[in-house]
Amino acid sequence: MNPINSINNLPANQEGMKKTGNNDLFSGVSFEERLKSAVGQVNNLQHTADDASEAVVRGELGVHEGMMALQEADLSLRFLNQVRSKAMTAYQEIMRMQF
Repeated sequence: MNPINSINNLPANQEGMKKTGNNDLFSGVSFEERLKSAVGQVNNLQHTADDASEAVVRGELGVHEGMMALQEADLSLRFLNQVRSKAMTAYQEIMRMQF
């Protein structure tokens, strides 16, 4: 259920990067594909949180489980917003460069 778990599969240090090879790690996947995937996962978490909140109101799900789904959706949206902000900042810096 947690889309961020896929990040845990990445090597945590430089030694891990050397073992797997930096080119092998990201080969075949473009930034656009990764971004679309992340937006899709955040969207799915938002829908799951909506369903969980409705289930809590109907009494089909406990309050704790509903709050956990809402928090997970909130954190994923905040994380995606930070990535967007960093990407926009990088784009603006590139546009300011003089060649």
